[in-house]
Amino acid sequence: MTASILLDLTTIQNLVELDDGGHELLTEMIAIFRDDTPRRIRDILIAVEQGNAEELSRAGHALKGGSGALGAYAMKNLAADLEVLGREGSTDAGQDLPQRLETVFRATLEALEAYLANLQAG
Repeated sequence: MTASILLDLTTIQNLVELDDGGHELLTEMIAIFRDDTPRRIRDILIAVEQGNAEELSRAGHALKGGSGALGAYAMKNLAADLEVLGREGSTDAGQDLPQRLETVFRATLEALEAYLANLQAG
């Protein structure tokens, strides 16, 4: 997956501009994403396992918000799909959901860290 598929570069650049061209805010938000997302993924998987559509919607919404604020475009979209699925009363997200969530999370984290490394080197 390429950075253009994974990331909303406009959102990320806006975060840099909010920090007067610095990278402290982005660094902090990436750390939160790195630490918080595995818990959010677990919440989603537990909701699916338990057949709890309401909790799936809630957990999807939480992951969507955090991902969107950081510009984690692909993760935000996946979370939004799960939120809608839960809101519609379903938890049938497919057998490959754990792998999809983990793959998108890892690829997004790598892309964010590469973006930050380029920014710091720049």
